[in-house]
Amino acid sequence: MSDLTFRTKVEKTAETEVLPEGKEPTRGAEAQVEVPYLDYEKQHGHPYPVDYFKLGDSWQDHAGGFAKEISIIEEYLQKKIEMGELANDRGVIEKKLREMEKINNLKDEVRAVVKVPVLAAYIKFLGETEKIKFNLRRYKSEKDKI
Repeated sequence: MSDLTFRTKVEKTAETEVLPEGKEPTRGAEAQVEVPYLDYEKQHGHPYPVDYFKLGDSWQDHAGGFAKEISIIEEYLQKKIEMGELANDRGVIEKKLREMEKINNLKDEVRAVVKVPVLAAYIKFLGETEKIKFNLRRYKSEKDKI
């Protein structure tokens, strides 16, 4: 014969489970949900590029602030999201900002005083070239359409 031993399941009850004094049972990790990019300003009181460039509270100062440049960057990103070219996600936006920094040779630049105005000027340039391309498509001659 074989030596088989069968075990019975022991169920834990509240009486058998004793917690140390002052400890509460954990309810699971409460994950902080990341808000979509377009809702970032509502939750934090300022646009995401302010935090991305680490501008602090002085970004709206009349002397030395970046309110105009931040609004240009913000409008561009919102337009790209609304057109469906970018996802409404901070990670995607951060990647896009890093990509634009790389294109403008700002990857190693640490001064926001240089980064923000250069990116704003780059975005203005992109807007002007998109407008030119749009007008070319719009006013294409009949001969070119064939």
